Amino acid sequence: MGNPMYQLMDDKQLVAEAVKLDKEQKQGRHRLDIVKAEIQARGLRVIEDCNIRYIKYTAPEGSVAVTDTQSLDVLNVDKLKGLITEGVWKQNVTETTKTDYKYKPMLERVLKAIFTGDYTFEYTLEEFVGNQMSVKPDAKQKKLLLKKLKGDYAKDRNTLASMFNAEGSTVPDYDVDLWYIYKIKNGELIKAVFPEEFLQQTIEEVKKCLIVDTKTGITIDYDKEDM
Repeated sequence: MGNPMYQLMDDKQLVAEAVKLDKEQKQGRHRLDIVKAEIQARGLRVIEDCNIRYIKYTAPEGSVAVTDTQSLDVLNVDKLKGLITEGVWKQNVTETTKTDYKYKPMLERVLKAIFTGDYTFEYTLEEFVGNQMSVKPDAKQKKLLLKKLKGDYAKDRNTLASMFNAEGSTVPDYDVDLWYIYKIKNGELIKAVFPEEFLQQTIEEVKKCLIVDTKTGITIDYDKEDM
């Protein structure tokens, strides 16, 4: 079944309509690409500042999500295996029948942190929480923070906000604190995986085994019934 409006057109009118619609589609796609690029740029700034991998912008008409994913590729598995203790390797790596390797989230986080440099040994978590944070916890709060802080931006931000901000008050910018906590927790994991003797040398050798690719995606979502 065709559209009655188009059935009444002659050949020239149909061609003119096709050309007009094609131009409109290309112009619309170009404008959409510009808008998506701006949203993506804003999203990436937040992602980089807040150390998250996903952000969603919403409006009454729908939503747009920006994602920043990292994929880990180990170039020299045998060398990496020799740098990690046997127990940690067996616990965190699955060798499939095709000789592929699946890394558990903890070890993947460690390897990605080593490649990107997102770790620090400058402070222990206890030192940072006790002396370096922008807010100063008392002894009871410090003890609780040492248990609850995991290096996860969203969860750690909620932990700090619930502890230091009255309900309904504006949550201050904890981004610097959260960034350090994330790096400190990564440093702790690195020390848990690799022997502390010659650790920095081991880290440099591990980096030579890895490639981490980052891909940014954008997804537009809305009610298709409104079309």
